[in-house]
Amino acid sequence: MNFKKTAIAAGMFTALAATSMSANAMRETEAGEANLVPFVLWSSSWVDENPTILGINTVIKITVPMSVGNDVIPNFYTAIHTSPTNGTLIKPGKQKPADPDLMPSNTIHWYFLDKKSVHRLNGTIDVTPEDVAVIDWGAFVRKNGKQGEFDGFPGYMVLVTEAGAGGDDADFSFFAEAWMFAGVRAGANPDTGGVIGLIDAKIPVMPMSDGADNGSKKPTVENGVIEAGVNQNVIASPLIAGIRTNWSDGNGSDVTVVDLTLGNRNVPIGNANLINILQVPTLMVVWNDRNAGSWTGLGVDVYNDKEQKCSDNIDLPYQLNLVWAQTDVTAGKNAQIPFKWPVPKFIKNHGFNRIFCVPPYQETPVTDPTGAIALENLLQGGFMKLYLPEPVDTGIGAPESAAVAFSVPLQYFVTLETDPTNGDWVPTDISVIPFETALGHDRGLFSQAP
Repeated sequence: MNFKKTAIAAGMFTALAATSMSANAMRETEAGEANLVPFVLWSSSWVDENPTILGINTVIKITVPMSVGNDVIPNFYTAIHTSPTNGTLIKPGKQKPADPDLMPSNTIHWYFLDKKSVHRLNGTIDVTPEDVAVIDWGAFVRKNGKQGEFDGFPGYMVLVTEAGAGGDDADFSFFAEAWMFAGVRAGANPDTGGVIGLIDAKIPVMPMSDGADNGSKKPTVENGVIEAGVNQNVIASPLIAGIRTNWSDGNGSDVTVVDLTLGNRNVPIGNANLINILQVPTLMVVWNDRNAGSWTGLGVDVYNDKEQKCSDNIDLPYQLNLVWAQTDVTAGKNAQIPFKWPVPKFIKNHGFNRIFCVPPYQETPVTDPTGAIALENLLQGGFMKLYLPEPVDTGIGAPESAAVAFSVPLQYFVTLETDPTNGDWVPTDISVIPFETALGHDRGLFSQAP
């Protein structure tokens, strides 16, 4: 199964250019001998009940440089065998105009795995120096008649060179970026129509090294991807680019602390207390480099903008964990506006739909005639602090496990007007606007030893 290079529509360029991500602990945009796309999804519709015309798709863009230079940063660890081109870290050699391994062409091999890291599909795409290629996941699913199996079926992708796929050292480096689009289906038939992206979220892509496989099933800094897995179940870990989840000191009691941004969850407006219609769910994505059955019932703390917190728990047992985080949208809310956000079908079938606690809050009366206080409150969200136990620690003094964590809070635009009956500011119109991706904040590892 082969992807063919396709041109990117002008409209997509506009959408991609508008997406930005803030700097966090995870390292993106570096040359990798392999790349991890931690979340890939195509869905013909957003929800099952009352299907809408909204669909979801993932687009991956691959850029192949002519060569990669001899530089400690950014590619010292993520392109060990190809930085500089055809040289080594000990004996760099001389730079050449183009990587001979790419002349006249070479191949990138992709693997699609499910949330439990079971291989589902794989294929290839040919590339040349200074090349750009696009993987349109939805187009591939439809063109190959895989709708029944992969409609609303989340997974992740590992991209490697064909040499790496054969178990050898990677022979060139490349970059990758990814976006999840939600929007109107192009065409009435969901099996044939694509998705015209109206709103999009950046999916972080992690570069990795890819050395020769030697029979070990454990990724290392020198070889972050092991292709010789059973039944093509590729084993990968972004040990340098991702969030380290172990300290490798032989003490297995260390804990990695990660914060995930939450969207607006609790907004009282005057006496109306219209909390439910203004709460927005947050999609939380935690990709781990292994299925971790011990990562169930993990304690978490949820904070609001007043440094107040409440405690809850979360399950993250799979390699790809998708959590639809929301608050109770029924109890104690205004019955005149019965509203709750629908749960996507990919969450219902393959993720966790969870109502998390809300920290105590102080209701702020809306007395400002301009509505500035209410608008300020609308922008307040919170964050969830995760405490991730070490999944492995053999005391080797080097990274042994890693994760990728990010959240996608829904954003919205709200129009407020004065209710003539009581003078309260009430929402008269609410629209969802583009998603915004927030990388997990890596607070580091903390020892739990006495």
